[in-house]
Amino acid sequence: MKKLVAVFVIALVVAAAIWVAVRMQLAKRVAAVPALLPEATLILVEIPDPQQTRADWHESDLFKIWHEPAVQEFFQKPLAGMPKDRGDRQMLEQFLALGPKSSFLALISLERNEPKLIGGFHFDVSPEKAREFIGQREAEWMSKDAKRETIVYEQHKIETVTVSQFVFASAYDNQWYFASNDLAALQQLLNRADHRGEKTGGSLQDKAAFGAATKQLPRAYGGMLYLDPRPFVEKLLPLVAMTGQSLPMNQLQRLQQVESVAAAVGFEHGKMRETDFVAMPRVSAEKKLQRLMLGTAGVNTFLYSDSRVQWPDNLLASSAPAAVGMPALLQQFTAAMKARGISSEDLRQAFGEELEIVGDWAPDAHWPTLVATLPVHDAARAKKIADALTSIDLGGAPWTRTEKNGATFYSAQPFGGFVPVHPAIAVSDKFLCAGSDLERVEKALAGISQPARELEKSAVFHDATLQVPTADSAFNYVDTRLLYERLDAASRPLLLMGATFYPALGKSVDLSKLPPAEVIAKHLTPIVMSQRYEENGYITESVGPVTFRQATLGVAGAIGGLFLYLREGLKIDSGAWQSLQPDPTPSATGSPTDSPTPSPF
Repeated sequence: MKKLVAVFVIALVVAAAIWVAVRMQLAKRVAAVPALLPEATLILVEIPDPQQTRADWHESDLFKIWHEPAVQEFFQKPLAGMPKDRGDRQMLEQFLALGPKSSFLALISLERNEPKLIGGFHFDVSPEKAREFIGQREAEWMSKDAKRETIVYEQHKIETVTVSQFVFASAYDNQWYFASNDLAALQQLLNRADHRGEKTGGSLQDKAAFGAATKQLPRAYGGMLYLDPRPFVEKLLPLVAMTGQSLPMNQLQRLQQVESVAAAVGFEHGKMRETDFVAMPRVSAEKKLQRLMLGTAGVNTFLYSDSRVQWPDNLLASSAPAAVGMPALLQQFTAAMKARGISSEDLRQAFGEELEIVGDWAPDAHWPTLVATLPVHDAARAKKIADALTSIDLGGAPWTRTEKNGATFYSAQPFGGFVPVHPAIAVSDKFLCAGSDLERVEKALAGISQPARELEKSAVFHDATLQVPTADSAFNYVDTRLLYERLDAASRPLLLMGATFYPALGKSVDLSKLPPAEVIAKHLTPIVMSQRYEENGYITESVGPVTFRQATLGVAGAIGGLFLYLREGLKIDSGAWQSLQPDPTPSATGSPTDSPTPSPF
């Protein structure tokens, strides 16, 4: 009997120990961030595991490119002029040492145009270490004259720092750290964290739109964004009206129909993957993409794009003030079509919605060629539109019209100088084809009927397309290795020559140390993107060294930055050049001087 009692007591002790351990683990659990936020949350940005995201970044293609010795040597000079590390790297290391999980920042309200923000993270270290790190940051960022106060709320100590009208409230809850610029919002979050349901109300996790959007995202990701756009659209419309402008009805309806937007970015086998979901009705009765131009793409194709286009009712509406440059040319095209009685309905009747673009760059060519096609539904209308477009002279030269192989070709004289362009348009009974080179347009139109399918048969293209689902709305493919190799071969001699004539170009970088193309190209793989409609929204997935969206923004930023850099550099060097020219005025002795030779640049 005594042995039985002893066994029973031991069993109770073990059970109690297990219960205590479980309770301790529950106290340290990482709650789902959406469950902590109110249902009306407008924006949520979350990084589930910063340490893992950093480790994945260190295995990425971009990180490997950056740490190539040749790349480091090239950037040594420009980085030398930048401010030294001010402790940001050390602060990041200290933050990661806390073992952060579920780091988040959310905009929960925008009432009276006053944003209410709340954020926080879960940590694995002791609360004392977390307090030490956060205390150091607060001491650095907060004014010494700020008013500090400690408020006790439901067994929690909330510390507030007030500077004028700004309030910074923070609190610890087990292994969590929370902060907000609104005391009431922080208290509500603590209620949800402590499961005091009678004081909380619905959470973002219970919101149907949030669940439907995030369901389309992958389970593992480095960072996630959720957006409820409707309150922003409501605030946008009055602002647009104040400017005297008005949004077309179809665009307004589409904006108002967007229920939610969600996006996730992460790493996968060294490549970046982005998944976006936009909850909205179908834009049109979409069919399977035909990809007819894909068959014409070959071994020198660096870009293939296939997407659906819409012909808005206001496409040919009279525009505002006269523009210059490309907008002015578009205005001329619009005016020419309107003058010939062409309407937006004619565009819809003449052409289909599938726009395909192919970019080729041959090894012996200085610059790439681009060609775009649209399916033709009404050949008579299509030719009428082409006649209107080609009634505008390009480069001061008229278009030439010829008939060949059952198609009508329009071509203008080559122009462009440094970047030569030989624009051409071809209209057949089935396609409208436009491009930057007449020969490429002819080849494309002929290739559609007898496709060689060189790109489709390549292993590189095949492997890339397997990384994303089949598209029914848009598909994009960029061979980054081929593009970089061609770009390097075309631009390297020009850059070196430019540095010789304009020393200002070499003030920040040593162009003689440009990394060999193969050093970077070996880490580059294709960027592929697909878009499809599922359930109640559009899903876009992209994979590559960078995603398609990031590449687009990066190219735009690089072009803008290069333009500013060259403009400033040439401005400086132009002044130096002019200062070296002889004075064109007669000399004091009365003998005239020769006129200065004009700069060829």
